[in-house]
Amino acid sequence: MKIIIVGVGKLGEFLAKTLVKDHHEVTLVDKDFSFALDVINNEDLNYICGNGLDPDVLMEAGIKETDLLISVMQNDENNIICCLLGKKLGAEKTIARIRNNEYANALEDLGLSMVINPDQLAADMISRVINIPRAIDATTFLKGRILLISLKVKEGSNLLNNSINVITKRFKGQIIIAAIERNGETIIPTGSTKLMKDDKIYVTGTLKDINVFLKFDNIISNKVRNVIICGGSRISIYLAKTLCDMGITPKIIEIDKEKCKELSEKLPEAIIINGDASDQNVLFEEGLEDCDAFITLTGIDEENIIYSMFAANIKNCKRITKINHIDLDGIVEQAGVDTVITPHKIATNHISQYVMAMQNSLKSNCSAVYTFDKCDFEMLEFNVSNDFNGLNTKIRELKIKKGVLIIAILRDKQVLFPGGLDEVHNNDIIVVIDSNNQILDINDILE
Repeated sequence: MKIIIVGVGKLGEFLAKTLVKDHHEVTLVDKDFSFALDVINNEDLNYICGNGLDPDVLMEAGIKETDLLISVMQNDENNIICCLLGKKLGAEKTIARIRNNEYANALEDLGLSMVINPDQLAADMISRVINIPRAIDATTFLKGRILLISLKVKEGSNLLNNSINVITKRFKGQIIIAAIERNGETIIPTGSTKLMKDDKIYVTGTLKDINVFLKFDNIISNKVRNVIICGGSRISIYLAKTLCDMGITPKIIEIDKEKCKELSEKLPEAIIINGDASDQNVLFEEGLEDCDAFITLTGIDEENIIYSMFAANIKNCKRITKINHIDLDGIVEQAGVDTVITPHKIATNHISQYVMAMQNSLKSNCSAVYTFDKCDFEMLEFNVSNDFNGLNTKIRELKIKKGVLIIAILRDKQVLFPGGLDEVHNNDIIVVIDSNNQILDINDILE
């Protein structure tokens, strides 16, 4: 597909790299590329120095032939104007980054194909992780009907040294262990696969069954009630609103007094503390030793990491840290942070899903693709038709490729977590995990 990206900030840069890797023809437009030299040195990427709001610049970028225009400049208004201009000049689809939800809610009638808000998406992910106390991360599939969570197998777990078959027989609910990450390698398990200490496992199921599974695993902790958020960022505001709706009253520690006044007006149900989160006394006074979740959302990555490291030494609570610089990932892992949030990565994943669905709408039955940071597998949703060669055949009789697993079936609004005796029927929607990253069509899952 031909894609134009206007704006070369963190999101534009990471998005361009991702889409080029997915073999799309990408043209990046911005007035200043001095901070993104590694991007423009990529031989597979086109770039134009110019104003993305200038019709001549968009014409030079090939707007008439482009399949998708994505505007991710810093200013919401500029992104709206760019997409409207691009649509008028011939772009088939347009996506705008809009941070202000008041704008986003008013844009439905303007013809934008998609509005992306990285801060809202990051807050949504944090709230999902908080809702499942021991999850490292959590993603929804099939329009929110099922969850995929990841967690580590620890000492004392009922999963330790047991095979998938044994776990399935002992556990009464419906879940599927879809993948295992062990020593940097991804394993798509079979029934005989045993779980080992420090395995990172990916589990799918409904929220109810996953919570039952966590109790079975003997690692469930009490429901999160006491939450401390460091930093009064936009993500903090979105997150605090969601937490209040969940019946949780968060404390937000913010050093800027004027911002605290703003937060108090926007978040009347939250507790706003004007203080310095780098001051240990402030953290203790606000209940660090009693908190269930400690979330660092300041604008400085290093501060977020250090605060989380300090919290790890004081309290065994869930620690969630926002970082913007990908090269800090390794440091964060060594710091023992449970969950790392990178807004532009989350936004890129959502846009990539849209691009895949758009690309395959006419030539494939794949409706969505989900990729995961640092994981060499992906999840795909397929709409099943009579063209599927495995139709009405028991799954255990299908010759499914190694490294591929059917993990869920949606049939008549009912979700099934299939076993060997289940079948795939016409009009089903199935979710498949693939460690080969080579599946484009539903029949590609078969040998």
